[in-house]
Parts: sequence; structure tokens; C-alpha cells
Amino acid sequence: MPLRTHYVSPAAQARHVLALTTKTWRIPPSSAHEVARRAPHGYVPVRALRRLHAAAALALLPHSW
Repeated sequence: MPLRTHYVSPAAQARHVLALTTKTWRIPPSSAHEVARRAPHGYVPVRALRRLHAAAALALLPHSW
């Protein structure tokens, strides 16, 4: 009797097994690009967030002229 899984393809099942293994063994991703690719929708890189915060801080400062 075949095992019933909710995965559509063997590739999807392999990705799931690898994800569980890396999470369980606490293996860090190989690159920042991989982290961004795995991130939930709406992920903003840290550099972009820093730029955004710096621009917001400058906009809040009063002009001294």
C-alpha cells in the first residue's frame, strides 16, 4: 500500500524533507539569497530597511535654515 502524502510531486516532497532536516539540525542557509527566497511574502532586505529608516529619520528632522 503506497504512503499517502499531501505533496504533489517527489521534488516537493524532497524539498519538504530537506527543509525539515535543516530546521531540525539547525543548519544555516548557504547564502543571503537563499534566505530571501525562503522568506514569506513581503520580505524586505535589511539594507533596504536601513535606507528606509534613515530617510524617515531625515524627513522628521526640522530644517535649520
